[in-house]
Amino acid sequence: MTAVTATPSLQRRVVIAVLVFLAVLLVVLGVVIDVLIGAQARRDLNNRLQAGITRVDGLARAGVPPSQWVPEVDGGGIRAAVITADGQRYGDPAIDADTPIGEDVPPPPPPGPPGRDRGPRPPDGRGPPPPPDATATAIDHRLPDGSRLILVADTTATSGLLRQLRILMVVAGIAVLLVTALGVTLIARATMLPLTRLTQVAESIAAGDRGRRVRPDRPGTELGRAAAAFDTMVDALQYSEHRAYQSAQAAAAAEAATRRFLADAAHELRTPIAGIHAAADQLMSAAIQHDDPESARQRHRAELVLTEARRAGRLVGDMLDLSRIDAGSPLDLQTCDLVALADAERDRSAVLAPGLQIRRTGDQTLPVVADPMRIAQILANVVDNARRHTPAGGVIDIDVRRMGDRAVLTVTDTGPGVPDDQRERIFERLVRLDDARDRDRGGAGLGLPIARALARAHGGDLVNVAHRPGARFVLTLPLR
Repeated sequence: MTAVTATPSLQRRVVIAVLVFLAVLLVVLGVVIDVLIGAQARRDLNNRLQAGITRVDGLARAGVPPSQWVPEVDGGGIRAAVITADGQRYGDPAIDADTPIGEDVPPPPPPGPPGRDRGPRPPDGRGPPPPPDATATAIDHRLPDGSRLILVADTTATSGLLRQLRILMVVAGIAVLLVTALGVTLIARATMLPLTRLTQVAESIAAGDRGRRVRPDRPGTELGRAAAAFDTMVDALQYSEHRAYQSAQAAAAAEAATRRFLADAAHELRTPIAGIHAAADQLMSAAIQHDDPESARQRHRAELVLTEARRAGRLVGDMLDLSRIDAGSPLDLQTCDLVALADAERDRSAVLAPGLQIRRTGDQTLPVVADPMRIAQILANVVDNARRHTPAGGVIDIDVRRMGDRAVLTVTDTGPGVPDDQRERIFERLVRLDDARDRDRGGAGLGLPIARALARAHGGDLVNVAHRPGARFVLTLPLR
């Protein structure tokens, strides 16, 4: 069994592969940009915070009072508070000793508005709570005198900017993928045009235009080599087809000549065979009138000649029948009873083979529209075949019955049967099965081919079906 070749869409595969590669590249690029910008923002913030810590350390070593440390570092997005060793607190009142320390921590509430013109200050000096998505970076630094310097840098704006940048990169990436998909589709379609032309040429050749070729202008390219190989294959197929056509024509002519020769030979042989038959009858009649050994030998020789003349006559008759069938001779269609024809054949065979039991079963009457003489010839050929190969004491059953809109006649014998691999071969002309026939008791190998040809001329068929023991032939005919 030939394996099925996978034939996915090249255009679709190219577009999907490019889009997947570009999507992975955009994701990697976006992640790298996000990581680098985030790291740079954190580095800049840490530098600013470290600069503030260094400045406060210098002021502390210089003996500057703690109340003057905070103004040096407070501002520019950085809030500061100093808690001395004795618990004094300076700077932003919203920053206390419990303020979370680290990166991306919730920022303390902003300080309340100072001055009477901005409203009263809350009791703890704190303003409204920060937004839920606010973030900050807080550092707690120990000064040489034991004081704590707490610096809080609000990173909400930076985080929001990074989020906007991520959204922008995602939207831009989707737009790039859409534009790329459109562009790659157009490019792939233009690239596949040679394959489309190759397909069109193949379809034209399959439709009957054997002269079409691809004829690539650049046979050195990948598609050019494929197109050149396609043209070479088509040339070889056309040459083989031409040779096969010539061979078929020659075979048909030879077969027609053979059929003409057989028909002519059969016509020419009828007269001499009839003469031999008549001469043999005369010799037998003359030999019967004398009762001496020489006359007995003469009578035996005449019987042999008469037997061979009859056999030759049957062969000539079969050859003439085949020539008429090949010529398409019309059938004399009329309504006839298939059961009556089967009964007549049973009676004839019973006379010719008294040592066999020949039975007829099935329907009592079955009218069909057919040529009764040809149907009788079919039955004679099939039953004679069964009679020749059924040993003495055997049984031949002829069953006739209606099945739907067809008449079915089955002939079954108890002979040696037909091998499974020979059930079709026995319907070929001049075929004789060596293990079932011999020259003394067999025919010329034309009876079954004639019977099948006549059955098919009626719109039916004759087949040999598997059956053990013996052989079984099934004749089917349309009722009308």
